[in-house]
Amino acid sequence: MIRSTISATGVVGTLPGADFTVLAHEPTRIAEITKSVGDSVKSGEMLVRFEFPALRAQQAVNTASVKAAELRLRQARLAQERIRSLLSSGAASRREMDDADGEATLADGDLAVARAAMRASESLGQNTTIRAPFNGTVTERLHHPGDLVGPGDKDPILRLIDPKQVQLTAIVPAGDITRFAIGATARAVAEGKALAELLRVVSRPAPEAGATTVAITLAFDTPTDVAPGTQVGVEIDAEQRSNVPLVPATAVLKDAGNNPVVVVAVGTIAQRRPVVTGLEDSQYIEIRSGLRAGELVITQGHSSLRDGTPISVTSP
Repeated sequence: MIRSTISATGVVGTLPGADFTVLAHEPTRIAEITKSVGDSVKSGEMLVRFEFPALRAQQAVNTASVKAAELRLRQARLAQERIRSLLSSGAASRREMDDADGEATLADGDLAVARAAMRASESLGQNTTIRAPFNGTVTERLHHPGDLVGPGDKDPILRLIDPKQVQLTAIVPAGDITRFAIGATARAVAEGKALAELLRVVSRPAPEAGATTVAITLAFDTPTDVAPGTQVGVEIDAEQRSNVPLVPATAVLKDAGNNPVVVVAVGTIAQRRPVVTGLEDSQYIEIRSGLRAGELVITQGHSSLRDGTPISVTSP
Protein backbone atom coordinates (compact mmCIF):
# COMPACT_ATOMS: atom_id res chain seq x y z
CA MET A 1 0.00 0.00 0.00
CA ILE A 2 1.19 3.52 -0.74
CA ARG A 3 -0.30 6.90 0.07
CA SER A 4 0.87 10.11 -1.50
CA THR A 5 1.07 13.41 0.33
CA ILE A 6 0.68 17.04 -0.66
CA SER A 7 3.15 19.50 0.83
CA ALA A 8 1.93 22.97 1.71
CA THR A 9 2.55 25.85 4.07
CA GLY A 10 -0.01 27.07 6.55
CA VAL A 11 -0.63 29.67 9.24
CA VAL A 12 -2.25 28.98 12.60
CA GLY A 13 -5.24 31.21 13.41
CA THR A 14 -8.06 31.37 15.92
CA LEU A 15 -11.75 30.78 15.43
CA PRO A 16 -14.07 33.79 15.84
CA GLY A 17 -14.47 34.66 19.51
CA ALA A 18 -11.44 32.65 20.63
CA ASP A 19 -8.98 35.55 20.62
CA PHE A 20 -9.14 38.38 23.18
CA THR A 21 -6.82 41.38 23.45
CA VAL A 22 -6.79 43.66 26.48
CA LEU A 23 -6.94 47.32 25.40
CA ALA A 24 -7.33 50.61 27.23
CA HIS A 25 -10.28 52.80 26.24
CA GLU A 26 -8.42 55.99 27.09
CA PRO A 27 -4.85 56.95 28.07
CA THR A 28 -4.14 55.39 31.46
CA ARG A 29 -1.59 53.73 33.69
CA ILE A 30 -1.49 49.98 34.35
CA ALA A 31 -1.86 49.27 38.06
CA GLU A 32 -1.63 45.46 37.87
CA ILE A 33 -1.12 42.60 35.42
CA THR A 34 -1.79 39.18 36.89
CA LYS A 35 -0.63 36.87 34.09
CA SER A 36 2.48 36.19 31.98
CA VAL A 37 3.02 34.51 28.62
CA GLY A 38 2.13 30.82 28.80
CA ASP A 39 -0.10 31.14 31.89
CA SER A 40 -3.46 29.39 31.88
CA VAL A 41 -6.46 31.58 32.68
CA LYS A 42 -9.94 30.70 33.90
CA SER A 43 -12.99 32.57 32.68
CA GLY A 44 -13.66 35.54 34.96
CA GLU A 45 -10.11 35.83 36.29
CA MET A 46 -8.67 39.33 36.45
CA LEU A 47 -6.10 40.02 33.76
CA VAL A 48 -5.34 43.75 34.06
CA ARG A 49 -6.31 46.57 36.40
CA PHE A 50 -6.03 50.20 35.28
CA GLU A 51 -5.68 53.47 37.14
CA PHE A 52 -7.90 56.28 35.83
CA PRO A 53 -7.16 59.42 37.93
CA ALA A 54 -9.20 61.62 35.60
CA LEU A 55 -12.09 59.16 35.82
CA ARG A 56 -12.17 59.30 39.61
CA ALA A 57 -12.27 63.09 39.47
CA GLN A 58 -15.01 63.01 36.87
CA GLN A 59 -17.05 60.54 38.92
CA ALA A 60 -16.84 62.89 41.91
CA VAL A 61 -18.01 65.81 39.75
CA ASN A 62 -20.86 63.72 38.33
CA THR A 63 -21.97 62.62 41.80
CA ALA A 64 -22.08 66.23 42.99
CA SER A 65 -23.99 67.24 39.84
CA VAL A 66 -26.63 64.56 40.43
CA LYS A 67 -27.10 65.60 44.06
CA ALA A 68 -27.44 69.27 43.07
CA ALA A 69 -29.95 68.42 40.33
CA GLU A 70 -31.98 66.26 42.72
CA LEU A 71 -32.09 69.09 45.24
CA ARG A 72 -33.15 71.60 42.56
CA LEU A 73 -35.92 69.27 41.38
CA ARG A 74 -37.25 68.75 44.93
CA GLN A 75 -37.33 72.50 45.49
CA ALA A 76 -39.01 73.11 42.11
CA ARG A 77 -41.71 70.56 42.84
CA LEU A 78 -42.36 72.00 46.31
CA ALA A 79 -42.67 75.47 44.75
CA GLN A 80 -44.93 74.03 42.06
CA GLU A 81 -47.28 72.52 44.65
CA ARG A 82 -47.29 75.73 46.71
CA ILE A 83 -48.16 77.92 43.66
CA ARG A 84 -50.86 75.46 42.58
CA SER A 85 -52.43 75.69 46.04
CA LEU A 86 -52.30 79.50 45.96
CA LEU A 87 -53.70 79.55 42.44
CA SER A 88 -56.77 77.62 43.53
CA SER A 89 -57.46 80.21 46.22
CA GLY A 90 -56.80 83.13 43.91
CA ALA A 91 -53.59 84.15 45.73
CA ALA A 92 -51.29 83.40 42.75
CA SER A 93 -51.44 84.21 39.06
CA ARG A 94 -51.46 81.87 36.07
CA ARG A 95 -48.11 83.31 35.04
CA GLU A 96 -46.59 82.31 38.38
CA MET A 97 -47.98 78.80 37.86
CA ASP A 98 -46.46 78.62 34.38
CA ASP A 99 -43.09 79.77 35.71
CA ALA A 100 -43.19 77.10 38.45
CA ASP A 101 -44.10 74.39 35.92
CA GLY A 102 -41.27 75.55 33.65
CA GLU A 103 -38.74 75.45 36.48
CA ALA A 104 -39.81 71.91 37.44
CA THR A 105 -39.48 70.77 33.82
CA LEU A 106 -35.99 72.31 33.53
CA ALA A 107 -34.90 70.77 36.84
CA ASP A 108 -36.18 67.35 35.75
CA GLY A 109 -34.23 67.64 32.47
CA ASP A 110 -31.03 68.70 34.24
CA LEU A 111 -31.32 65.69 36.58
CA ALA A 112 -31.72 63.34 33.62
CA VAL A 113 -28.57 64.79 32.02
CA ALA A 114 -26.59 64.51 35.26
CA ARG A 115 -27.67 60.89 35.76
CA ALA A 116 -26.73 60.03 32.17
CA ALA A 117 -23.25 61.48 32.72
CA MET A 118 -22.90 59.43 35.90
CA ARG A 119 -23.97 56.22 34.12
CA ALA A 120 -21.41 56.91 31.39
CA SER A 121 -18.60 57.34 33.91
CA GLU A 122 -19.72 54.23 35.81
CA SER A 123 -19.71 52.28 32.56
CA LEU A 124 -16.19 53.46 31.86
CA GLY A 125 -15.26 52.62 35.42
CA GLN A 126 -16.25 49.01 34.77
CA ASN A 127 -13.27 48.89 32.39
CA THR A 128 -10.90 49.59 35.28
CA THR A 129 -10.62 45.82 35.79
CA ILE A 130 -10.43 43.56 32.74
CA ARG A 131 -11.36 39.90 33.24
CA ALA A 132 -10.92 36.86 31.01
CA PRO A 133 -14.03 36.18 28.88
CA PHE A 134 -13.15 32.47 28.49
CA ASN A 135 -10.71 29.79 29.61
CA GLY A 136 -7.50 30.25 27.70
CA THR A 137 -3.76 30.78 27.54
CA VAL A 138 -1.83 34.06 27.52
CA THR A 139 0.16 34.27 24.27
CA GLU A 140 1.43 37.85 24.47
CA ARG A 141 2.22 40.35 27.20
CA LEU A 142 3.40 43.70 25.91
CA HIS A 143 3.38 45.88 29.05
CA HIS A 144 4.21 45.87 32.76
CA PRO A 145 2.63 47.43 35.85
CA GLY A 146 3.33 51.14 35.95
CA ASP A 147 3.38 51.54 32.17
CA LEU A 148 1.41 54.33 30.57
CA VAL A 149 -0.69 53.03 27.66
CA GLY A 150 -2.59 54.68 24.87
CA PRO A 151 -6.16 53.98 23.85
CA GLY A 152 -7.33 51.46 21.25
CA ASP A 153 -5.70 48.65 19.33
CA LYS A 154 -2.50 50.60 18.60
CA ASP A 155 -1.20 49.83 22.09
CA PRO A 156 -2.29 46.28 23.06
CA ILE A 157 -1.48 45.11 26.55
CA LEU A 158 -2.13 41.38 26.78
CA ARG A 159 -3.48 38.70 24.43
CA LEU A 160 -5.47 35.62 25.40
CA ILE A 161 -6.52 32.75 23.15
CA ASP A 162 -8.57 29.61 23.61
CA PRO A 163 -6.17 26.83 22.48
CA LYS A 164 -9.13 24.54 21.86
CA GLN A 165 -10.43 26.90 19.19
CA VAL A 166 -7.56 27.32 16.77
CA GLN A 167 -7.33 26.21 13.17
CA LEU A 168 -4.82 26.06 10.38
CA THR A 169 -5.22 27.70 6.98
CA ALA A 170 -3.03 26.16 4.28
CA ILE A 171 -2.48 27.09 0.64
CA VAL A 172 -2.43 24.19 -1.84
CA PRO A 173 -2.13 24.14 -5.64
CA ALA A 174 -5.53 24.22 -7.34
CA GLY A 175 -4.60 21.11 -9.32
CA ASP A 176 -4.21 19.09 -6.10
CA ILE A 177 -7.55 20.03 -4.55
CA THR A 178 -9.32 16.87 -5.78
CA ARG A 179 -6.57 14.58 -4.52
CA PHE A 180 -7.88 14.64 -0.96
CA ALA A 181 -11.27 14.84 0.72
CA ILE A 182 -12.76 16.60 3.72
CA GLY A 183 -11.69 14.55 6.73
CA ALA A 184 -8.28 13.70 5.26
CA THR A 185 -5.51 13.51 7.85
CA ALA A 186 -2.54 15.82 7.84
CA ARG A 187 0.53 16.63 9.90
CA ALA A 188 2.01 20.02 10.70
CA VAL A 189 5.41 20.83 12.16
CA ALA A 190 6.18 24.24 13.64
CA GLU A 191 9.71 25.58 13.94
CA GLY A 192 11.25 24.50 17.23
CA LYS A 193 8.77 21.65 17.72
CA ALA A 194 10.08 18.10 17.80
CA LEU A 195 6.76 16.38 17.15
CA ALA A 196 4.21 16.87 14.40
CA GLU A 197 0.67 17.97 15.20
CA LEU A 198 -2.13 15.81 13.80
CA LEU A 199 -4.92 17.61 11.90
CA ARG A 200 -7.91 16.91 9.68
CA VAL A 201 -9.20 18.81 6.66
CA VAL A 202 -12.49 20.55 7.51
CA SER A 203 -12.86 22.86 4.51
CA ARG A 204 -11.84 22.27 0.89
CA PRO A 205 -13.50 24.86 -1.38
CA ALA A 206 -13.52 24.48 -5.14
CA PRO A 207 -10.99 26.72 -6.90
CA GLU A 208 -12.29 29.90 -8.46
CA ALA A 209 -12.00 30.35 -12.21
CA GLY A 210 -8.38 31.01 -13.13
CA ALA A 211 -7.09 30.44 -9.57
CA THR A 212 -3.75 28.65 -9.19
CA THR A 213 -4.06 28.04 -5.44
CA VAL A 214 -6.81 27.31 -2.92
CA ALA A 215 -6.96 28.09 0.81
CA ILE A 216 -8.13 25.11 2.85
CA THR A 217 -8.88 24.85 6.57
CA LEU A 218 -7.64 22.14 8.91
CA ALA A 219 -8.58 21.48 12.55
CA PHE A 220 -6.20 20.18 15.21
CA ASP A 221 -7.10 16.77 16.59
CA THR A 222 -5.99 17.80 20.09
CA PRO A 223 -5.43 21.20 21.77
CA THR A 224 -2.19 22.79 20.60
CA ASP A 225 0.19 25.30 22.12
CA VAL A 226 1.29 26.61 18.73
CA ALA A 227 0.61 30.34 18.83
CA PRO A 228 -1.68 32.00 16.29
CA GLY A 229 0.32 33.59 13.52
CA THR A 230 2.86 30.77 13.46
CA GLN A 231 3.77 29.50 9.99
CA VAL A 232 4.08 25.73 9.71
CA GLY A 233 4.83 23.10 7.11
CA VAL A 234 1.92 20.77 6.33
CA GLU A 235 1.77 17.28 4.80
CA ILE A 236 -1.75 16.34 3.69
CA ASP A 237 -2.57 12.68 3.06
CA ALA A 238 -3.87 12.25 -0.49
CA GLU A 239 -4.54 9.22 -2.75
CA GLN A 240 -3.98 5.70 -1.47
CA ARG A 241 -3.49 2.52 -3.50
CA SER A 242 -3.11 -1.11 -2.43
CA ASN A 243 -1.64 -4.13 -4.21
CA VAL A 244 0.48 -2.06 -6.61
CA PRO A 245 4.17 -2.58 -7.49
CA LEU A 246 6.51 -0.41 -5.45
CA VAL A 247 10.25 0.23 -5.56
CA PRO A 248 12.42 2.15 -3.10
CA ALA A 249 12.48 5.83 -3.99
CA THR A 250 16.27 5.64 -4.38
CA ALA A 251 15.86 3.10 -7.20
CA VAL A 252 14.29 5.60 -9.62
CA LEU A 253 16.72 7.68 -11.70
CA LYS A 254 16.26 10.26 -14.45
CA ASP A 255 17.55 9.81 -18.00
CA ALA A 256 18.90 12.52 -20.25
CA GLY A 257 15.37 13.65 -21.06
CA ASN A 258 14.46 13.79 -17.35
CA ASN A 259 12.25 10.72 -17.67
CA PRO A 260 12.13 8.11 -14.89
CA VAL A 261 14.17 4.91 -15.32
CA VAL A 262 15.18 2.02 -13.12
CA VAL A 263 18.13 -0.32 -13.49
CA VAL A 264 17.24 -4.02 -13.53
CA ALA A 265 19.43 -7.09 -13.50
CA VAL A 266 18.86 -9.12 -16.68
CA GLY A 267 21.02 -12.18 -16.33
CA THR A 268 24.58 -10.88 -16.05
CA ILE A 269 24.02 -7.39 -17.46
CA ALA A 270 22.42 -4.19 -16.22
CA GLN A 271 19.55 -2.80 -18.20
CA ARG A 272 18.15 0.70 -17.89
CA ARG A 273 14.40 0.44 -18.12
CA PRO A 274 12.05 3.40 -18.76
CA VAL A 275 9.09 3.28 -16.35
CA VAL A 276 5.90 5.16 -15.68
CA THR A 277 5.64 6.17 -12.03
CA GLY A 278 2.58 6.84 -9.92
CA LEU A 279 2.19 7.74 -6.27
CA GLU A 280 5.21 8.63 -4.16
CA ASP A 281 5.89 8.86 -0.46
CA SER A 282 9.05 9.39 1.54
CA GLN A 283 10.23 5.78 0.98
CA TYR A 284 8.60 4.25 -2.07
CA ILE A 285 7.44 5.03 -5.61
CA GLU A 286 4.64 3.25 -7.42
CA ILE A 287 5.58 1.78 -10.82
CA ARG A 288 2.59 1.94 -13.15
CA SER A 289 4.34 0.24 -16.09
CA GLY A 290 7.78 -0.81 -17.30
CA LEU A 291 8.51 -3.60 -14.81
CA ARG A 292 7.37 -7.20 -14.62
CA ALA A 293 6.76 -9.23 -11.49
CA GLY A 294 9.89 -10.97 -10.27
CA GLU A 295 12.42 -8.67 -11.95
CA LEU A 296 15.41 -7.63 -9.85
CA VAL A 297 15.77 -3.89 -9.37
CA ILE A 298 19.23 -2.54 -8.47
CA THR A 299 19.00 0.05 -5.68
CA GLN A 300 22.68 0.73 -4.80
CA GLY A 301 25.48 1.86 -7.07
CA HIS A 302 23.09 1.83 -10.02
CA SER A 303 23.48 5.47 -11.00
CA SER A 304 26.87 4.70 -12.59
CA LEU A 305 25.70 1.59 -14.46
CA ARG A 306 25.25 2.06 -18.18
CA ASP A 307 22.86 -0.01 -20.23
CA GLY A 308 24.52 -3.38 -20.87
CA THR A 309 27.16 -3.10 -18.15
CA PRO A 310 28.23 -6.63 -17.03
CA ILE A 311 27.21 -7.44 -13.48
CA SER A 312 27.11 -10.44 -11.19
CA VAL A 313 24.09 -11.38 -9.12
CA THR A 314 24.57 -13.28 -5.90
CA SER A 315 22.02 -14.54 -3.42
CA PRO A 316 22.02 -12.74 -0.06
